[in-house]
Amino acid sequence: MFRIFRRFNLLLLLLLLLLAMPVCAGQASNSVDDASWKSTSAPGPDLNLFEIANASYTKYLPLVLKPLSGVRIQVGAEMWSGTDSRYTKKATDANIRLSRNSTVSWKAIEPTRTTAPVYHWSNVNEDELKGLSSAGLRTIAIVRWAPEWAQKSPGYSCGPIAESALDAFAEFMSAAVTRYSKAPYNVHYWEIGNEPDVPLISSPYDPDSWFGCWGDPDDPYYGGGYYATMLEKVYPAIKAADPSAKVILGGLLLDCDPTNPPAGKDCKPAHFLEGVLKNNGKNDGANYFDIVSYHGYPGYDGTLLVDENRTAWTARGGVTLGKADFLREVMARYGVDKPLFHSEGSLLCNEIAYPVICGRDTGGPGADFFEAQADYVVWLFVRDWANGIWGTSWFQLEGPGWRYNSLLDVDGNPKPSYDSLQFMTNELGRAVYSQQINWYPNIRIYEFKTSSKRIWVMWSPDDQYHPIDLPAGVIKVFDKFGNLVNPDSNQITVKSPFYVELTP
Repeated sequence: MFRIFRRFNLLLLLLLLLLAMPVCAGQASNSVDDASWKSTSAPGPDLNLFEIANASYTKYLPLVLKPLSGVRIQVGAEMWSGTDSRYTKKATDANIRLSRNSTVSWKAIEPTRTTAPVYHWSNVNEDELKGLSSAGLRTIAIVRWAPEWAQKSPGYSCGPIAESALDAFAEFMSAAVTRYSKAPYNVHYWEIGNEPDVPLISSPYDPDSWFGCWGDPDDPYYGGGYYATMLEKVYPAIKAADPSAKVILGGLLLDCDPTNPPAGKDCKPAHFLEGVLKNNGKNDGANYFDIVSYHGYPGYDGTLLVDENRTAWTARGGVTLGKADFLREVMARYGVDKPLFHSEGSLLCNEIAYPVICGRDTGGPGADFFEAQADYVVWLFVRDWANGIWGTSWFQLEGPGWRYNSLLDVDGNPKPSYDSLQFMTNELGRAVYSQQINWYPNIRIYEFKTSSKRIWVMWSPDDQYHPIDLPAGVIKVFDKFGNLVNPDSNQITVKSPFYVELTP
């Protein structure tokens, strides 16, 4: 009998040890303290910024396995300097892993059409693509500009492709994907066009515009149906050439919210996505793309309130989150759930609209703008992350930038926005989003978790200073640049972002 009890105790002990092991069914456990998230090896298209798309972390309690799961946001930037290691290093030092790039021009590669297509790959900056890949960056190749022989609207390379040329475009995309999906380029993301919901009439001064221009004001869905016709040809060709490729809708401008239109606007261009989904009455347009891309910028007017109070999108939460809400609503009507990619975002300073604030006559904006831009880095990425956006890309990395929006200055030196981004990605790099905390009036707080701590990211959305008493369990407090803050009697005054580390 004694032997039976002893054998039972040994079996019980073995069972308890097995229960305590960090095993998740079907996959290995990933420690949040593992430095592998900073790997710069050439990653595949489904890998996340921190190399793990769906992180699962194990938190130990007595005899309990409690997985902490979540999806990390993809952090990107528009980059044009892949051949310069100074810039690629700046990108990877800030944990940027997506590089949106414009080096693929159909017009330049196939300027004329012959019976057997001739592609001038020498007109692609292949060294740029190689440099981005070798630095560990994943390139999103924006495909732009139809050659003259393929233009539906003659004279407009930015416009739609002629129906008679759609097969040729599919053939071209097959060749491009076959060539550039392999080493040393490793391109697996293809964004077809840029702001296609912009109409031709918006670019009469530039038929080779960098944005647009598939928009058709005479169509109730603003040309989205014809864009879907193109995708229906192109998508199978891309997937046949590279089954792992991801096809991204050209980033939608979304000028205003058609369900809450501002005075004097019908916001018709915003129906473009619905036109894509309807696909000329077949309602199968979602079968021909993988990710929905959109753009959202606030223009600085002296405060950051302009983001959430932008007239065109106020009813839905502002120019960034409001657009995401609208796109999800449209997709939901058709039973579609595709990832959202905020492919262009930043804080701009428009010297035409705000000549004094933005220094039209004094050489540019002052320090207040660049400090606000550093605040906005946190606003942008953290809110997108908390709202389930697949990825967010800052426009742009290199200086001087469009309307002063770059992360680096003209000499390649970090601006405050870069320093803010670098600390944010380092601080939250091993974390997953948990919840929004509503403990304090006038303070926005987003909670992230690792296996060893909670991190509250907080700021004042009303652009005012608010003193708060910190909760129990504070480990450290940092400002947006990573400077250690020593609270006065456990109190801090919040306006710009703070990171508060707390016990689990």
